[in-house]
Amino acid sequence: MTMPYDGRSRPTPVYEPGALPPGEFETEFCDNLVGTMLQLSPGPGMPDGMEPAQARLYHGTYLKYMSFFAWKFPSWLMSIASICPYHDVRKEIIKDCVDEEVGDPDADGRCHIDLLYDEAEECGVSRQEIFDAEPTPAILACINGWDNLTRTNGWLAAYAAIAGLEITQSEPAVRARERVTGAEAAQRFAQELGGVTFHERLGLPDGSLKFFSLHSYKDRFHGGGELAMIVKYAHTRQLQQETLWAATASMKIMSVHANEVRRLARQAVGIPAPALAKA
Repeated sequence: MTMPYDGRSRPTPVYEPGALPPGEFETEFCDNLVGTMLQLSPGPGMPDGMEPAQARLYHGTYLKYMSFFAWKFPSWLMSIASICPYHDVRKEIIKDCVDEEVGDPDADGRCHIDLLYDEAEECGVSRQEIFDAEPTPAILACINGWDNLTRTNGWLAAYAAIAGLEITQSEPAVRARERVTGAEAAQRFAQELGGVTFHERLGLPDGSLKFFSLHSYKDRFHGGGELAMIVKYAHTRQLQQETLWAATASMKIMSVHANEVRRLARQAVGIPAPALAKA
């Protein structure tokens, strides 16, 4: 009898009748992911009208409270890898975790969590201040929500939940965003997320905001590989629907998390929080 997680001779599953063909499912997955993100998220941009010093405090505070998610993200991936029987999926996960936890060649060998600390320090928030920070109840609830998604689902749905957060930057997801918002709005979103406009608003040199800019760049590749794995192994309509549900649930958690982190950043600079999007 084969053990559930024994992948030594496990063949690639064949798409069964009733499942959407791979290309159609990829489109459905990306449209669902991007649609949920656009419905619930106010976008990555910081408030307008801040002086550079105020903008640095906003961004540094944002990173301080984002650090709880950034620290846990590779742990969720590794827990999924531990129950996944497919070697190609595990390789994809391990490559991502090396960048996150060990060292990224595109970041001079720095791991991504260190880039977060470096960027926060550029904005005047020290590592010790980040280490001393406590999660708010909302942040803690979100971290526990992602924990539950990775522990109570099968490996594929769990992978869709966590990888889906990177897949939003993949080429297919960018195309899905362009279909909804138009190419110009999608390009503005990519520039803001990648730090292209951030450094000017913060009064910092070009290239100093590596955490967001590198993530925007690397998630195109990690997200594309993760999406390919999900499409490959969601070979029944049941599995496809499970991945859609998990990715949507994760994106809803991210909306709550992002709004809370923005609220804390706004609070630090004395700007009222905007109204929350309705789930």
